[in-house]
Amino acid sequence: MDAAFGMEYLHGKNIVHFDLKCENLLVNMRDPHRPVCKIGDLGLSKVKQHTLVSGGVRGTLPWMASELLSGKSNMVSEKIDVYSFGIVMWELLTGEEPYADMRCASIIGGIVNNSLRPQIPTWCDPEWKSLMERCWASDPARRPSFSEISQKLRKMAAAINVK
Repeated sequence: MDAAFGMEYLHGKNIVHFDLKCENLLVNMRDPHRPVCKIGDLGLSKVKQHTLVSGGVRGTLPWMASELLSGKSNMVSEKIDVYSFGIVMWELLTGEEPYADMRCASIIGGIVNNSLRPQIPTWCDPEWKSLMERCWASDPARRPSFSEISQKLRKMAAAINVK
């Protein structure tokens, strides 16, 4: 949830991260009952002008949205971070690195063709699965905003606390 809140803040300031992945999420474990997650490594980030930002190929391959790799345009929206967040959700769910057993060329081809996504375990919570799949939708316009993601995660956490 903290990562989603942090990304909501960054996008509210028109900053696109471009390299969102678990390795760039810093967790303070001072209070083990309430760890705090912060977003790090803003080295590839850019400020959005109007509705788009100049992208180019930047980021880390398994977390990169297809619009970054297709070469059709070097202008992208903040929804590339939402795609990456979907992959982060999968990492948190499985504890694995996405596409660890694949070669770069296969990963690029699969992402560009929108035919490659990490395999979701059958035991995954349906709401988590739905949000994750919405985040990595092939059409950026169909991906939720971080405000929507934050709201959904709050509701999911509240439902867990009630149970």
